[in-house]
Amino acid sequence: MKYDHIAQKARLALTLALGVFSLYPLGHLQAQPANTAALAPPAIEEFVRRPQFTEMLASPSGRYLATTRAISGRLNLVIIDLEKRSSAGITSFNDIDVGQVRWVGDERLVFSAIEINKPSGQEAPNAGGLFTVSREGKDFRQLASTAAQLRRNELGGFVALRYQASIPGTTDEIIAAGALGSDDSFELYRVNLLTGRYRLMTAGRPANGISRWILDSKNAPLIAVAEGRSGSTLIHTYYRANLESPWKEINRFDSTKPPAFVPLAIEPDGKTLLISSNEGRANMAIFRYDPEKQKILELVAEHPQYDLGASPMGESLSSLVRDPVNGRLLGIRVDADTLQTVWVDEEAAKMQASVDASLPGRTNLISAPRKRLVVSSFSDRSPGKFYLFDADAKRLEEIGPSRPWLDGKLAAVRSFRLKTRDGLEIPSYYVLPSNYKQGDRLTTIVHIHGGPFARDVVSGGRFGSSFGVLEAQVLASRGYAVVLPNFRVTPELGSSIYYAGFGTYGRQMLDDHEDAVAWAIAQGFADPKRVCISGASYGGYAALQALVRPTNPFSCAISGLPVTDLPFQQTNADYSQSQSARAYWLRVIGINSIDDPIAKSISPINHADKIKVPVFMYVGERDTRTPTSQARRMADALRASGNPVKEYLVGKGEGHGYGLTDNNIRLFQGMLQFLETTFPK
Repeated sequence: MKYDHIAQKARLALTLALGVFSLYPLGHLQAQPANTAALAPPAIEEFVRRPQFTEMLASPSGRYLATTRAISGRLNLVIIDLEKRSSAGITSFNDIDVGQVRWVGDERLVFSAIEINKPSGQEAPNAGGLFTVSREGKDFRQLASTAAQLRRNELGGFVALRYQASIPGTTDEIIAAGALGSDDSFELYRVNLLTGRYRLMTAGRPANGISRWILDSKNAPLIAVAEGRSGSTLIHTYYRANLESPWKEINRFDSTKPPAFVPLAIEPDGKTLLISSNEGRANMAIFRYDPEKQKILELVAEHPQYDLGASPMGESLSSLVRDPVNGRLLGIRVDADTLQTVWVDEEAAKMQASVDASLPGRTNLISAPRKRLVVSSFSDRSPGKFYLFDADAKRLEEIGPSRPWLDGKLAAVRSFRLKTRDGLEIPSYYVLPSNYKQGDRLTTIVHIHGGPFARDVVSGGRFGSSFGVLEAQVLASRGYAVVLPNFRVTPELGSSIYYAGFGTYGRQMLDDHEDAVAWAIAQGFADPKRVCISGASYGGYAALQALVRPTNPFSCAISGLPVTDLPFQQTNADYSQSQSARAYWLRVIGINSIDDPIAKSISPINHADKIKVPVFMYVGERDTRTPTSQARRMADALRASGNPVKEYLVGKGEGHGYGLTDNNIRLFQGMLQFLETTFPK
């Protein structure tokens, strides 16, 4: 792999091509409604085009902003000097894109790599890694090799290295979490950014399979979380009072059963934990916890519907907003129907209120309070704009939009509660064309997300972070209605919804999809004779298996990256070598062995003769998550039964998902042509 590292000659002195700063007195900046009905729909290229620039991250002093911008066809690192009102590109990569960025003081940054227009999955070998560079574009160093997945490279050494924390008093070193090629655990290392040398901080770890460490305010690793040991679905939490104390296990739980226990942070006193748990309740809430007595002390925050702090799967959510200096809890983010921040800190609450008054009807994310901070502002119809907030001057300055070509052209993403036939109420979404007239019955697509335990629509349907929302916006722009239902086993929507999914794969999960159709028809916008089911991965499976049922309400299916043969999938997928992954899947399906007859009975490959409606299929040529041979066999079975697929699209070079812009354009063009042919106007 070769990199055109830091082009000293080409340090791009951008004269803020991002756009000139626009100044607004606080309280006078109002969003102007767009007349979307009069606008021509965006070209498909506009939907799949990469953002003008990404999230902006302020340096510790607040003087500088770090962002990425397309330079020579790649996302490169750009630094904005807020005092000089100037910007400069400090990297000029031509074969990778700058990914997640972190400041180390005001003078140095670390970042990972991504590939924004390359095949997805394992065919993107340049993703990952860890790099460092000074704010002025000097002292560049690659700290860890890139790899698409956590696997040992030919030279050995790190297969993963990720930023964990800064170290007070120095900008030459950071703490990073890394997995060595010979082990299944992440360790913590003190990494010197100038030399690349590292020193182990977690010798004598309490167990194998460590996936996460939590540091106290003095950067001592006092919490370790292990999972997947001996092929089980158990998650273990270990604690020690200080570096000299012995480790002890303070909790273990099964990620498929309640109650869940997920450590989030160590409080500034060094003795109290913030945890997320659903013990004795229907969803995850945040508590203070005494690890010595192994006792919950008090409730910190809860939500009547959504999980806070962590999902019951054991995955920590980005819920806590903490003071970067002392670790004090300042606020809690709740990704509910829209993304909200509940501030514990009074100063932050006042700043939030001021910003919200100036940017009404939008989600406005601010960081820890200080005199000058960046505001990330977006809504379901606006992909995002960035502002600089000056608390002393009480002034907002617009820095620029991320996707200006889509502002005012997106349809509203509306929330609703899907009431299932057995009594669950599941937060879900739908999208109607911007020019929809009450009473019109539209061709409707029900998009089923993947996983199935993978929440898709987040941040109130913000564009850019959800494949379902992307598909919905493309289709809505062409006059279709789209329903984005969640369903049992979807995490974060309330633990009772997650646990209700186990043992229902291919059965009650499909009931939920049918209930979404009934809801859309009852609302008056869905034509019951023109409803299509769509989805990828699990959604691709659901799209096919739904057609097998005698209660099938769908007139066509768009099936992407599908599972069609459960026994084949569980023995040939890329996760099939993981005992814990296989055990988890058996719990989801509700069987003790993949040889159970249920697995075959709910595999669409065995019921192709029951599928009588048009089918569109798409796959990734090199997909190892849902190996494509089962999709090809499904297409062959449909042809043999007299109902050949209308189109079988192969994403050249792609893995589990489409990463190439051209492939995404072909995909949506194919979908639209399929729908137009199936439902001629």
